[in-house]
Amino acid sequence: MKKLPKTLIELTHILSDLAYHDGDTIGQKLGITRSAVWKAIKKLEEYGTKIDSIKGKGYALSEPLLLLDEHLIQQGVPHKNITIEVFESLESTNSYLKGFVGNITPRVCIAEYQTQGRGRLNRRWYSPFGKNIYLSILYPFEKDMSELVGLSTIVSLAIVDALQDLQLAQQIFLKWPNDIIVKQKKLSGSLIEIISEANGLSYAIIGIGLNVNMINDDNHINQSWTSLKQLLNQDVDRNKLCISLINSLTTYLKKFNQEGFNPFKTEWEQRDMLLNKKVKLVSGNNIISGYGRGINNQGNLMLEVEKGYIKPFSSGDTTIIKE
Repeated sequence: MKKLPKTLIELTHILSDLAYHDGDTIGQKLGITRSAVWKAIKKLEEYGTKIDSIKGKGYALSEPLLLLDEHLIQQGVPHKNITIEVFESLESTNSYLKGFVGNITPRVCIAEYQTQGRGRLNRRWYSPFGKNIYLSILYPFEKDMSELVGLSTIVSLAIVDALQDLQLAQQIFLKWPNDIIVKQKKLSGSLIEIISEANGLSYAIIGIGLNVNMINDDNHINQSWTSLKQLLNQDVDRNKLCISLINSLTTYLKKFNQEGFNPFKTEWEQRDMLLNKKVKLVSGNNIISGYGRGINNQGNLMLEVEKGYIKPFSSGDTTIIKE
């Protein structure tokens, strides 16, 4: 568990023009020795960052890299009761936040790299350094655990809201319960863990993985995926996106805490990828198929399993069956 050093952030700022910068000049700008510059360069390379090095010319990034800046993100979030931390490396952002359950104010944790990032159903979440967003929020709810069934759908809607400023040409779809899909490929997903307390409070640890500037996965991902860079053909400022994401999440979660799921139902239906499609649902050891008929007022998936018989499901993994 390591906080992201200011030196590393400032180094990537200097190298972000993709031009060559020699070690002495970098050292003077950062107020560190040439040896410390070399160590910082080596650290970036160990994380997989491609850096060209030519004697007499110095160092140059092969592609843009701007690291996350905790101070910058905190400045962009108007809710001052939220604690925000940015780490160089963590086992997983969700695991880190478990140590803060009991806090009555929200807490956000973001990592540049995860050694054991997880998605739903204990799947590994590929987390290359400095490319994407790996963000978790610990949020206290004045609700019983049973009232938080639709939380994953609320989180998906908040992620879509955070992407609005990017003005993607392609339509964004939502695949119940937690996938953000563009051009039939996964852009983002979430992992939610609920911890219930005896005092009537429930704590949600909401982990979000969003593919931002990743353009290849070195065969680490076994499903179709896309990233914002692939969709927009340009790099995306992850600091601005983290600010949008935190602001959207806090707005949506606060409304859900106060008003429940019902106000979000129409918003979901406008992007529902499973609506009127033939769907396979895997829930535990059960495999169910039927036609997607939207969601109910609790955020459960409604499947028409027999003609005229529609049944709600609160959990499971969904796939569209091509007819």
